Amino acid sequence: MIGILIVFIGAVLVLFLGLNKPEGGMKTLSSLVLFLAGVLSLLESLSILNFEMLSNWAPKNMIDFSKGDLMFVSLLAFVTAAIIAIFPTVEEKGSDRLGLMMLSLTGAFMMIGADHLVMLFLGIEVLSIPLYVLAGSDKHNLRSNEAAIKYFLMGAFSTAIFLLGCAFIYGGSGSLSLSEISLRMSIVGHLSEFPALIKVGVILMSTGLLFKVSAFPFHFWAPDVYEGSPNKVTTFMAVIVKIAGFVAFANYLQAFEALATWYSKWLIILAVCTIIFGNIAAISQKTVKRTLAYSSIAHAGYLLLFLITPMKANMWILFAYSVAYALSTVVLFYFNDKYSTKKEYGFGMFSGLLKNNQSATILMVISLFSIAGIPVTVGFTAKYYLFTSAFEVSPLAVGIALLGSAISIMYYFKAFKPMFESVETNTNETHASKIHFVVYLMVAASVIFGMFPYLFERCF
Repeated sequence: MIGILIVFIGAVLVLFLGLNKPEGGMKTLSSLVLFLAGVLSLLESLSILNFEMLSNWAPKNMIDFSKGDLMFVSLLAFVTAAIIAIFPTVEEKGSDRLGLMMLSLTGAFMMIGADHLVMLFLGIEVLSIPLYVLAGSDKHNLRSNEAAIKYFLMGAFSTAIFLLGCAFIYGGSGSLSLSEISLRMSIVGHLSEFPALIKVGVILMSTGLLFKVSAFPFHFWAPDVYEGSPNKVTTFMAVIVKIAGFVAFANYLQAFEALATWYSKWLIILAVCTIIFGNIAAISQKTVKRTLAYSSIAHAGYLLLFLITPMKANMWILFAYSVAYALSTVVLFYFNDKYSTKKEYGFGMFSGLLKNNQSATILMVISLFSIAGIPVTVGFTAKYYLFTSAFEVSPLAVGIALLGSAISIMYYFKAFKPMFESVETNTNETHASKIHFVVYLMVAASVIFGMFPYLFERCF
């Protein structure tokens, strides 16, 4: 609860204090508020601090954060602080973009701690509504306007499906509390067949969540929305929304653990299709942003494999993968924003990078290695844990996931040729500019967590 409280109050302060000020004036305050929320949530998860009094403000049958949930809250707060810190601000007055990102983050926290379908729905809406505005915040860009419309329409469509699923589940179980539903499902599983209403409800609710995480076949909005939205917003959607969506997905499916054998069958099919489509489609992309968009879809496929494992005992694996994905994705989107120009959106933007900025080249190479799952990086460690746990359930799906990881090297390493080629003249002055120190910290964390992977399991 401490994370929600701090971020929400911080968002209101940023919105009102920065009403007539440049966005850069509120950038430091936003990052510090988010960093504080992350630190306090982390300390609470490690039982160093206790904010039990705050948790009494909300009924525990509606929202309740476990130790693992607090770790995810801390991660999302730190990552959002990093996104705000490293990406440039706009020249227009008003800090509404920063405030809306923080409000959207509170929705992500609500989704993570939700123990009731109403709270889960509210979390999804609080997460999504600010993003509809943020996607179209670049008002002078037609692609940004298009992204906002597409994201809004798809979001409204998925919300309607999600609510219909909630109605079916209530009709079949007589409750909206996930804890109560879990208890009733375990009893019904021993006495009789599960009601058809429950199974239909699970499919419909899962469909709504699959839209949010851009999994096949509900991925079609992601490339256009990611490409049209401002880079900072795209990074937020690709990382924060996806991680929050999968944590909520995992917590929600745990209430229907008695149906695990049934829902695992179609989740495996969706995971395989998502992995294959995401990786193959990414190969043919010409721009860095669309390549990362399809990469995000492929990673949704890998994460779907986690949902077929014994989730309650393996949440630390989801956390490890979330850390790996967040660190590398944020850094790669940062370099895309830093080096893209009005004329160059493709991998050519990195032409001659080794000659002009060796530090940036090293940081990019490590991040590419991590997101591709190359050893000695946290990306390799996370994929190893995830694939190992899923192998016991579906060896074939894991085999396809390994093939997908191999294919991903083809498009991740597209940046290598222009980076290492020798260029006589370089018109992109930003090549020689300094890199934000937070980027160094994130890349260093990718290597440290890769070398000491046992840290993840110990945190849980």
